[in-house]
Amino acid sequence: MFAFELWREFKLSIAEIFAVFPRWNTVFCDKKILIIDGVSKDEILNNAQNIGWSIKIMEVQKVADTLSDDRKEMELDIEQILSENLGLDGFEWKFHYAINIFGRSPLLHKEMLKISKKVIKEHSLNPRFINQDFKNISSVAIIKEALIKKWTEFNIIYSDNTAYFWNTIFVQNIYAYSNRDYGKDRDMNIGMLPPKLAQMMLNLAWWEVIYDPFVGLGTVLIESIHMGNKKVFGSDLNERMVTTSNANLDKLKQGFDFEKKIIFQNAKYIHEIKFSGEVDSIVTEGYLGEIMTKSNINIERIQKQRDKLNDLYEWFFLGLKRLEFKWNIVISFPFWEITWKYFYFEEIYDKINKYCIVNKLLPENIEFQETKSGSLLYKRDVQLVGREIFCLKLK
Repeated sequence: MFAFELWREFKLSIAEIFAVFPRWNTVFCDKKILIIDGVSKDEILNNAQNIGWSIKIMEVQKVADTLSDDRKEMELDIEQILSENLGLDGFEWKFHYAINIFGRSPLLHKEMLKISKKVIKEHSLNPRFINQDFKNISSVAIIKEALIKKWTEFNIIYSDNTAYFWNTIFVQNIYAYSNRDYGKDRDMNIGMLPPKLAQMMLNLAWWEVIYDPFVGLGTVLIESIHMGNKKVFGSDLNERMVTTSNANLDKLKQGFDFEKKIIFQNAKYIHEIKFSGEVDSIVTEGYLGEIMTKSNINIERIQKQRDKLNDLYEWFFLGLKRLEFKWNIVISFPFWEITWKYFYFEEIYDKINKYCIVNKLLPENIEFQETKSGSLLYKRDVQLVGREIFCLKLK
């Protein structure tokens, strides 16, 4: 069994895992952790670096489903399990480690760390846990302390009366994402798609040869190449974005072998493109509208953006129909927040119902579901504009 630690937008995490590993069985699922079975470790590790929306991946070492209800006996049970599964033989005197707890733990983090230190000292080692303030550690700390290489980052997941004991086998390299993001030529006057979100959207599309008709800075195409794609296409209405995205992809030529074609093209007239027959997925962040601030955002300005976008997407989907585009379209549309209330791009729902089938993003056998429109949402707390993400196919 394998467990995935999920991001704050946990539904996006689950949807991506479901897309990458469509044949897995769900063992446990909540807003923090997804446990699956029916997938090999090799398959997990071969895909791990291409999964944008999971913080880390763990492999089960022990399942204890008969923990005592008595606190003292439970502590002894945990002590014995830790002694059997920490793998303390062969370590040097200094033993730096971390223990993370998920689910409704009957023991406090401080108590668990106290038990673990006792066990480690009994093996003639000098333990130092790196958990700060008796909390779970971050992926930054895992990387900095090289805990995966040392096999000294341990996880306990509680579900009902069962405790699962895990070793971390993969942690997301946040530095690599940051370097890719800030290594691009950027434009602070347009919205910037986070690389991890682009990667997640690519996985939803079952990507192979990608076309991004709102290419912007080229983030979708860059992430596609990092994921192994050998051919990418893009276009944009803004000639400066075409130049910038071409330059950003040219920077990858030293490390990757790929073909690209990025052209000046208004997505409103997408039927004019000449390479649709070479493409098998569209992955794109549609135009999010003009930038608004807390001081100037209002219903009237939002409605003007919706009217403008409504006209664009009527022509966009009609153009794809004329091209007889048969493949998946993973696309995000904007929604807006004013004083803790969301205002959606409601007009787009009519376009979707008119031209498209909405692909299901979440598995049936979990309690969480998509929005009523079949989408999943992404929005940072500090932002006024969020992204509503769909996976579509033309009727």
